[in-house]
Amino acid sequence: MNGMMILKKYILLLSLIFLSIGLLGCQQSSKEKEFNKEKTTEEITDKPTIIGEIVQLEGERFLVESITEKLPDGRPDAIWFSTDEIESLKVGQNVSVWTTAIEESYPGQASADKIVINEK
Repeated sequence: MNGMMILKKYILLLSLIFLSIGLLGCQQSSKEKEFNKEKTTEEITDKPTIIGEIVQLEGERFLVESITEKLPDGRPDAIWFSTDEIESLKVGQNVSVWTTAIEESYPGQASADKIVINEK
């Protein structure tokens, strides 16, 4: 019986060591966190993140294609924005949208901090 208890203690100790190593390996360093913050965060300014046309509505998000900004391959800059104000938006509206962070993809993805419907 005594040998069984020692074995259980060793198994528990080894499990704790492996768990600790696993958790330490998953942490970002403070330099990595700062770099990621600089890369994806902008301050909200007077200038909108994008000015463009709503080309698609889907659930609680809408897709805006820029009317002025093009990517190097010729595609328009485009961002999916999530919002609680989706009921007031329609496909074809020209909007200015502000955000503080954009997930880098095509189209980008972000949460809309401010939406202004522009007059045509």
